Amino acid sequence: MARVVAFAGSKGGTGKTTLSHLAAHGAGSLPRPVPAVVVTTDPEDELAEGERRYVVVDGRSPALLADQLQRLLAMDRLLVLVDGVANRADVDRVLADIADLVLVPFGPSAQEGARAAANLAALPAAVAVPNRWPTHPGVAKRARRWLDIVPAARRLPPLRAIPRLDGLLGPDAYGEIAYEVAAPARGLILEILSRAGIDPDDLAAPR
Repeated sequence: MARVVAFAGSKGGTGKTTLSHLAAHGAGSLPRPVPAVVVTTDPEDELAEGERRYVVVDGRSPALLADQLQRLLAMDRLLVLVDGVANRADVDRVLADIADLVLVPFGPSAQEGARAAANLAALPAAVAVPNRWPTHPGVAKRARRWLDIVPAARRLPPLRAIPRLDGLLGPDAYGEIAYEVAAPARGLILEILSRAGIDPDDLAAPR
């Protein structure tokens, strides 16, 4: 049976889409690549196209999402990454029921930290992902107060801002940045799989 990681949360613009693609790219960039599928659920999003180290499928309506999940969950040695949609608490709850791990991204602001904390309260097994976190010592020190809104036990290590990351979503730019973002992508997916209790070798193709 496939394993599922869902990116959820009520606020838009926190990085659910880019992080789901980054994680999938990381899965396909491991020394033993893990087959990965990104399920796009936001009706306003275009499907990412072009040759990739992972597959993108359409789940942009409730019927499509249900059909895709039913089909994908029956497969072995597959990682399904669901790119959730903002302000759909009903979808988040459904994903929480089937996912091995639910991730709630949030950026370095009081509003996003508070919203992430509220989402974690509604999704007791979810884990937050501090996204686009500043690395400059002075800025990072000021942003610490927003990080601390979310309990340390319920968040992954902060993910720094990655230049040109939006290129992952475009068919042309993907090939240009695939190599340069592979290292942080591998780091992200290994952190996610560890938190979910998933051994990547269990999903990789048999030796």
